[in-house]
Amino acid sequence: MSDKKSFAILVYGSGAGVAGLPEAEQQAHLKKWDDWVDQLNADGTFAGGNPLQPVAKTISGKAAKVSDGFFVPNDEYVVGGYILVEAGSLDEAVEIAKGCPTFELDGNVEVREVMPM
Repeated sequence: MSDKKSFAILVYGSGAGVAGLPEAEQQAHLKKWDDWVDQLNADGTFAGGNPLQPVAKTISGKAAKVSDGFFVPNDEYVVGGYILVEAGSLDEAVEIAKGCPTFELDGNVEVREVMPM
């Protein structure tokens, strides 16, 4: 039995993000993402993940009110995707997350342990 746990790396960025870069810079940045995920795979820590589409519906409250758009916790950043990794601890997952290319565009990540169900 493995002592590894699953962690979600939630990737936050500004609305512009990669789309705000010139085409050549977009491609170079996306290559960094591919390289990072390839390295996570090679290390045996990658467990999944994908970027998220910019279109969403928000469901809120007891009445389950449906609204167009995604929930924006502040005016600056939105969740743009997630990466699932296997690590021995939260601190180890944080070290893995430090390699995320989003930081080059002044993005943020949140690292949280996935609760087994």
